Amino acid sequence: MTALAPGRLTDVPVVLLDLDGTIVDSGPGILAALAHAFAECREPLPSEQVLRTFIGPPLTESFEGTLGLAPERSEQLRLAYSAHYQERGLLSAAPYAGIPELVRSLTARGRTVAVATNKPETSARRLLAHQGLDGEFALIGGTDRATGRDDKSAVIASVLDRLDLRSAVAEAASHEVPAAVMIGDRLHDAEGAAVHGLPAVLVGWGYGGEVELSAGLPVARTVEELSGMLLG
Repeated sequence: MTALAPGRLTDVPVVLLDLDGTIVDSGPGILAALAHAFAECREPLPSEQVLRTFIGPPLTESFEGTLGLAPERSEQLRLAYSAHYQERGLLSAAPYAGIPELVRSLTARGRTVAVATNKPETSARRLLAHQGLDGEFALIGGTDRATGRDDKSAVIASVLDRLDLRSAVAEAASHEVPAAVMIGDRLHDAEGAAVHGLPAVLVGWGYGGEVELSAGLPVARTVEELSGMLLG
């Protein structure tokens, strides 16, 4: 994966932010919806430690990869989860302290700030609108099963396209300062960014845990630390 010295982040013009575990604390609502889905589908409930690893990556990836469930069973769980989460859990996620202020500070300095999340784009827009944050971002990008945009790499590609940044990313590949940086709490955020030659910073207040934070990437343990890395 592409690495970037923290001190150079102040020069990166575009900041892509993950949503769950980075902008908002969505854990309680997601965990409650997962518990409901497993009960409704009469599937053994994994430990909370395992369930917390499901926050961020596509759920079908976790159901099939971590639990070894068949695609049909995985889809049943996903639908049960989605119905409960959309009704009761989605809008309960609140922004982490300091994140709205950081986004506004970046924008005030002329930086482009966008969301790149594995949450369905319609859900991400609804959540951020509920929190009064939708107007703070140049673009809110998420997954869209209808178009096959179903992982972080595809989401980032869509965001770059809609921000008309593809050529800038290609040109920056030969420069010291990249066109954009991905900020997220899980390794899949960094892996998705690396597909496009972009660096990433992992944050310590989300759901990645120490194993992912020890992967050798730049890490911001707190919002204040991330602010210092991005703003100087």
